[in-house]
Amino acid sequence: MILLNKLVIDTYHLDFPMGLLVLQNGCALLLIATLKQLRLVHYPDFDWTVVRKWLPLTVLFVGMLWTSMKSLKIMSVAVQTILKNLAIILTALGDQYLFNKHVTAPMYGAFGLMVLGSYLGSVGDKWVTSWGLFWTFSNIGFTVAYVLYMKRLLGDVSREIGRYGPVFYNNLLSLPFLLPSCIATLPDMGSAIAASSTGALVCLFMMILVGSVMTFASFWCMKVTSPTTYSVTGALNKIPLALMGIFIFGHMPTSVGWFGIVVALSGGVWYTWLNRPAPKPKEFPIGDERRAV
Repeated sequence: MILLNKLVIDTYHLDFPMGLLVLQNGCALLLIATLKQLRLVHYPDFDWTVVRKWLPLTVLFVGMLWTSMKSLKIMSVAVQTILKNLAIILTALGDQYLFNKHVTAPMYGAFGLMVLGSYLGSVGDKWVTSWGLFWTFSNIGFTVAYVLYMKRLLGDVSREIGRYGPVFYNNLLSLPFLLPSCIATLPDMGSAIAASSTGALVCLFMMILVGSVMTFASFWCMKVTSPTTYSVTGALNKIPLALMGIFIFGHMPTSVGWFGIVVALSGGVWYTWLNRPAPKPKEFPIGDERRAV
């Protein structure tokens, strides 16, 4: 998704971040509503009680998407990727405080590698600017708050809205926040899209499709796992994401930057390994009984 956003905004010069978010969320809303009408999915009808509970999450969702777009416009994909390792650290600490998720000493060691690698990867990088760092760290803050609040909210309203309700409410409630900031640029965006190349249109279509699928996948994953597991799962894509970002967009890091990327991603991999599920004990039959070892 990050690569598609970067391609659409930076490579194909469709520099309408808020308008693209309206298009993406509007299409996701249309898709889920159409599937409901076709009786392929089900969720309860619109309920103001749910809206009041869901509104804070929508504000965090819009902030997360907007700051990500602003950051990607300025920063290289590789540096943004390793800096967002810091979101894993803050999410794990928040998970420990709010949901009693235990953080071990080796995990703190992995956190140290992520912080060190993030610093080394960004220092001296010519695509790192003060505004880029501002938007990236803002995105980290919104991401952590979004993930932690989502877990708490889904525990409260999951029975009221079902499996597909979160997709409906999240995209519906985001539109009133997004539209005022981009309504003046929508005609220009429409003209730019109409004049775009086939490659740009394909990337735009893929961005909308992947965004819609990701919305459902995020809520489903958070419902059945913890915030830490959710963040760790996201960490698994950072190595290919960083490498593809470097070679697709030609944002080659310095030698120190390469070392920092390796250190930061190693910390992410180590942390992922530390959070692997514990193996279940094997059972062996003994007569009519079974013994666990």
